[in-house]
Amino acid sequence: MTKDRQGIGRMPVSVAFVGVLVLLNALATFAVGAMWLWAAGDADVLGDVDTTADDAQAYGWTAVALGVIILLVGIGLFRGSRFSRFLVMALMVLRIGLDVFAIVQIDGYSLPQGLVSIAWSLLILILLTTAPASRYFHQR
Repeated sequence: MTKDRQGIGRMPVSVAFVGVLVLLNALATFAVGAMWLWAAGDADVLGDVDTTADDAQAYGWTAVALGVIILLVGIGLFRGSRFSRFLVMALMVLRIGLDVFAIVQIDGYSLPQGLVSIAWSLLILILLTTAPASRYFHQR
């Protein structure tokens, strides 16, 4: 039997990689929300992006809340939570479906962007379903 590569502690490298990606996504989402909240108070910025302060605040607070939720899911992955694994996998399947829909139905949607997004989502699904990853989540 081959020895599985270890990521963090007893965690497989594939799970650690996805966990880090999720944490980075959480930070980016939180930062975008914070920037929109800052922009909501600056009329010049709002004029440049053609939105209202109310819309900027709504989007900003939604992004901040989503960033916190994504952060909790990432922490769950590092703790071996099967529910967190399920959430990430379900979201990747939805992402693939949305990209396929956009490629087929939305005029002007960038085909390369859609294909990269599909490939990235497939990579994450593969990384979370490797034998070492499955063992890691099932022994928790």
